[in-house]
Amino acid sequence: MGDKQRFEREKQVKIGRIHGDVEVRDCDFIVPLKGSEIVVDGVLFIRGRPPIIEGSLKCEHLDIECRDDVELRGNLTVEASVKVSRGRLRIEGSAKARRFSISSALEVGKDLHCTTVSCGGALRVGGDVKTETLSVGGAARINGKIEVEDLSAGGAATVSHGIAGRVNVGGAFKATGAMEIGDLDVGGAAVVGAGSKVLDIDVGGSFKCSGDLVFEELDVGGSAKIDGDASGKDVDIGGVLKVSGSLTLTEDLDVGGVAVVGKDLYVSGEIEVGGKLEAGGRIEGTRISVGGGVRATYIRAEEFRIGRRGEVRGFVEATDIIVSEKVRGESFYGERIRVEEGARVRNLYGHDIYLERDVTVEGELLYTGRLETERDVDLRTEPQKVGKLPSPGKVSK
Repeated sequence: MGDKQRFEREKQVKIGRIHGDVEVRDCDFIVPLKGSEIVVDGVLFIRGRPPIIEGSLKCEHLDIECRDDVELRGNLTVEASVKVSRGRLRIEGSAKARRFSISSALEVGKDLHCTTVSCGGALRVGGDVKTETLSVGGAARINGKIEVEDLSAGGAATVSHGIAGRVNVGGAFKATGAMEIGDLDVGGAAVVGAGSKVLDIDVGGSFKCSGDLVFEELDVGGSAKIDGDASGKDVDIGGVLKVSGSLTLTEDLDVGGVAVVGKDLYVSGEIEVGGKLEAGGRIEGTRISVGGGVRATYIRAEEFRIGRRGEVRGFVEATDIIVSEKVRGESFYGERIRVEEGARVRNLYGHDIYLERDVTVEGELLYTGRLETERDVDLRTEPQKVGKLPSPGKVSK
């Protein structure tokens, strides 16, 4: 390795291949001595006034401290690290190094391949990114495919498609295409493309998927919208959930406000909705508890409860049914049915039925065990005790 060569206050520095370190200070241009490539077998230091580097650059280390943008009009290949402690680095071509440490901003026109990227300001990549760790203090934008183990951004991150082990964004995250993510943690809004698979979703504001989605945990403080079918383990939404297709869960559904499913809703565990629950097809769950209203073609559970002044539109089949005060409902079919004060229902089919005062039953009332009523109950047809109830399929039509 030779001595350090210095170039200072020159209009144009011509470099072919240098064995050793090079320092360029307050120069305007760095150009290849011949061909289109500059090679430094050592450290290239760039200081002072930022130069324009014509062509591609290869070196062992690149160390930049300039007042403004350093522009590289080619590809960058660094064996070890790229350090920019002051100023910004703009690369028209592709960039490759083990480590990028950028205090301000990094812009790469094509692909970026490395082990670690640490950028205090903004990162913009026109092509693909492949790295283990990507940390950005401000905003990151990746126009190509991303493959990363850990992506973090203090502001926002926008990507096209790809694979990420963990994504942690303080503001907003957007993927225009399909993403495969292990852990998605976003403080504000998150968007992923159709066909995405995200195991653990934790979003403080809103979440949206533009098509089908596979997940395990979906936890959103505000609203979640899925424009397709969705399947997962558990859903916890503080505000509104909208799924245009079917939703299938192996555990529980908990929505504080409104849940709307375009087709069928199948939940192996409990369904709890504070406001309204709607489905274009069937709703099935172990225990269904809804505060406001339920609408579906068929509702089936082991336990069903509708809150005070709620409304049920659709046929309900459950072992235990509680119709709260002043509810308006259609047909209920179960082992044990309790209709509370002031409720109005169409039909009741059960083993044991209890009607509180001021209840109205507009249609059929069939039971096989016991019927108890309080005062001022309005039964529009005569109750019938039967040996066996008709099948749910027959009376639900």
